Amino acid sequence: MLSVPFKRLAKRSLTNYRPLFKNVPKYDDAELMAGKLNKASYVSKRGKDSYQWVERSAQEMETEHNEKMARMMKLRAALQGILLVAGVGVAYTAYMQWPQIQGWWLAENSKLDDNAIELLVKQKEKRRQVEFPKIPPTESPSTVPGVYYWGLGRNDNRNSKFPLRVSHFDNQTLRDVWLSPENGNLAVSDKGDLYVWDTNSKTLILPDQDIIVAKASNGVAYAQTKKGDILIVPLADEKERNRLLCMKRSWLLPWKKYCQYDFKLDTKSAFSGRSENKVRQFDVGKDHLVFLSNAGKAYTCATGIREQNGAKSRGQFGVPSLSQFDPFPKCNKVYDIELLNHNTVGNGGSARTIEKIACGNYHSLALDSVGEVYSFGLNTHGQLGQPVSYDMEYIPYPKRIVGFNAHFPRDTYLKCVDIKAGGDTSFVSVVPQDIHKFFRNKGNVSLQENLDKITYFAFGGGISGELGNGNFKHCQQEPTKLKVVNDIVENGSIAVQRPAKIEKWSCGSDHCFTELENHEIVAWGSNSQGQLGNGKKIKSCKPVKIPEILEPDNEVGSTHDQMQKHLSSTLRLLPGQTIVAGEKSSCIYWEA
Repeated sequence: MLSVPFKRLAKRSLTNYRPLFKNVPKYDDAELMAGKLNKASYVSKRGKDSYQWVERSAQEMETEHNEKMARMMKLRAALQGILLVAGVGVAYTAYMQWPQIQGWWLAENSKLDDNAIELLVKQKEKRRQVEFPKIPPTESPSTVPGVYYWGLGRNDNRNSKFPLRVSHFDNQTLRDVWLSPENGNLAVSDKGDLYVWDTNSKTLILPDQDIIVAKASNGVAYAQTKKGDILIVPLADEKERNRLLCMKRSWLLPWKKYCQYDFKLDTKSAFSGRSENKVRQFDVGKDHLVFLSNAGKAYTCATGIREQNGAKSRGQFGVPSLSQFDPFPKCNKVYDIELLNHNTVGNGGSARTIEKIACGNYHSLALDSVGEVYSFGLNTHGQLGQPVSYDMEYIPYPKRIVGFNAHFPRDTYLKCVDIKAGGDTSFVSVVPQDIHKFFRNKGNVSLQENLDKITYFAFGGGISGELGNGNFKHCQQEPTKLKVVNDIVENGSIAVQRPAKIEKWSCGSDHCFTELENHEIVAWGSNSQGQLGNGKKIKSCKPVKIPEILEPDNEVGSTHDQMQKHLSSTLRLLPGQTIVAGEKSSCIYWEA
């Protein structure tokens, strides 16, 4: 038996350790669940009868199926789009990093020694070299009259990136040349006969008409004669052209025949006064023609032989009644551009004298005797020099261009002296004059005093560099200065650089040539077909000089130094030579 003190000690110890057994259950779990355990089968709380199945129609089931399929198609399209974007990204990255990838591949699959590096350098130099054509010694030199052609349209398997001679024009001078791969190249001989030609052959299509200028539009050649008429010559339809030709015998020389051709624009019925009796100048676009009478009035018409289905005016006619909302005019029907010929409509308006006109693809420019420029037609690229907006995409009436003032001081009177147009681009030459001196002399200020300050402007489309302002721009609505090549002038013993003056222009659809005072040729614009004539196919956004013509039996191309020497040379036109820019080609001919 325990003693009393020991009992008290044991009781106190158990009391102190009571928290250790606080969470211990007083009863066994098996004893608690034993009453509920039996051998009976499981019975669910809800039976089959408690569920209510909703019956659906076949249309509802089909709709649900279609919705599921639509969701699957959307998911599939999204995944395909993600894969496409990822594939394009991978391809673009591989394209941009191809030199590094090629270098890695060469490093892994070959031993990069001195010979391999030398081989890579030679291959790189070979790619940089320009392919020079070999001119046979039997060919005439560049001093002999003829035609040189380059760019799109050479079908004799010869290099087209340099001017090459066209043999069937040797020793011939021409009055005019017009280049168009769509309508055919035109040439007017020194006798005034009209030819269609390419680099292999030429064909006489209209003799004995004394033609001075010929241009093609919409499958038709328009030829101006010395009498001041504009002949209409079908190019695409040879049978129609031959039907219009009429051969007659001369009364004085019965054994001699001559060609009579009477299909021409009805200008006489359009001329309003006795002072108007012939055409002084004309120009064409893709489907329109604008001409000036000898009295300085402007007229227009649609080009072609047959009516075009679905043809739409773009305002290039300058007549509000021939807008994009009106039916397209009939071919070769002459209209008076009344808003251009008069300050206001009606008898109260004063007459305006037009000095020059120029046409692009679907727009026109007009220069009056005061020195103001008006434009009308398509304006999607800013080629009219007007703001581009949703309601000014087409301007079917003449509107004055006033954007030149921002480039000159405030007290400056501006006089425009020349206009050019090609494709979707326009060019204007402006001479600034002191306004106080101008009005003090009542406008009798000689332009020769200010020609040193002449400024050349360009506006319109320039994505191929045809603006010549140093930028590639899709739309240029404000006139911007042309980056003219500097000319070195000797002032005593000092050589001074000044902007060179442009003597002649030739504007193609997306490239231009200009002849400077010293007869040097500078070019800019697209060069996708080698139409700039510099041996490359790289476009230029500013005027650059082009190399001179290759002579027969030359040694250019045999060594690197000779190639560089030729490429650094500058083409200078000889007396009588004229350069022409076409749509995708160019040429040089001797003017009769």
